[in-house]
Order: sequence, then structure tokens, then C-alpha cells
Amino acid sequence: MSDVCHDPDENYPYSPETFALIKRLGPEIRTRSKQTGVPPIAVAGSIADEYNTRVGLRQFVDWFQDELLLNNLLPSFAIEVDHRLGFESKMLNATMHDIGIGNIKVATARQMYEANKSSFNANLDEWSDLVDYILTDGGTIHIAALVIKQGMTELAGQLRDRPADVQEAILVTYYKQGPSYAKRFAERLRNAPKSTIQPGEGCRVFKQRTAFVEALGVGG
Repeated sequence: MSDVCHDPDENYPYSPETFALIKRLGPEIRTRSKQTGVPPIAVAGSIADEYNTRVGLRQFVDWFQDELLLNNLLPSFAIEVDHRLGFESKMLNATMHDIGIGNIKVATARQMYEANKSSFNANLDEWSDLVDYILTDGGTIHIAALVIKQGMTELAGQLRDRPADVQEAILVTYYKQGPSYAKRFAERLRNAPKSTIQPGEGCRVFKQRTAFVEALGVGG
């Protein structure tokens, strides 16, 4: 079966601390997933796969982005200037930074907010307010669920009739790579119409699904 994942060779297995985080966040992940109609394991797996990388130098870099650069040094107007200039480099565009426990790109969070304003209880039009929201556990869970929901829409044809664990893995990969993941596969389909999208990085969640079921308290 082409969907079977082999043991990943990096960022695997997740640490006990990562699963402890998922267990603590479990009630909110289940609630938000139900509200948005997405698989809770896909949301939890997406956050876990990013959080598990917070070791060594990466831990310092994440702290610098989260707590110092965006949360304290850059005001909203400066982030807006970066947004308008539209550079792709993190050095030149603050909205390209990944922040929060789920390493959500600020630009992605803005897109989710603009497309789903009715699901937010507060006005986050100011960049600084959006940054503050992403840095909360609830904010990360909310935006992660919206990204997964978008992935379910863009990849609906490929998710149909696939096992739940494979769907979750595909959606985690979508969270990691964004719309480019769906776009690349669409291009591949033009040359190979019978192709099926593969889980990729989401295999790390696929291989540890039992641990997610236990941590989240959901049915297997």
C-alpha cells in the first residue's frame, strides 16, 4: 500500500514533553476541532511536529522571534510596512516569521483571520494584536485548526476515501508546507492523472497516532 509510512529519520519520535503539551491542550484542541469540523489529531499533530523541534539553537531562535523581536521590538506600523513591501525573506519581512508553540507564520495567521473573521471573538486588525493572539495557546490552536480546514477544502478530492490516519498525516503536511503542497500535487496530476498525494512529513504523526489518541482522549 503506497500510503504506508516508513520510520522518519528526523524529528522523530516526539519527546515526552511534546506529548505532555498535547495532553494539556487536549480539551481546547477537541473543542476547537469540533467547531471547525477538522480532525483533532491533525491539529494536535501539526502543533506537536513544530513544538518538538524546540531544542538547542532552535529553542533560542524561537524565543527571540516570539518574545523579543515581534512581541516587544516591532510595533504594528513597522510590521505593516514589511507586509506592504512583501519581501519573502525573514530578515526583511517580519510577517514571514514563525511564532507560537505551533510556529505559525504571521502572514498565514493574517490570511486565516481575514478569511474567517466571524470565528474570532476580538478585533485583530492591528498586527501587534494578532501577534499577541498567536502567542497564546488558544490562538495557536484556533489558527492551526483554520489552516487544517483550508487544507481539507483544497485537498478534498485526495482526502476522499482515504483512511482517517492517512488523511490526518496529509493535513499535517499541508500545515507544514501550506498551499504550495496542494499546488505541487495539482501540477503533478496534470502529468500523472492517477497519482495520489502522499503524507510526507505527516508520517511522523501517522507513526505515533496511538500516542495522540491517548494524549487527546479521543477515539482511535
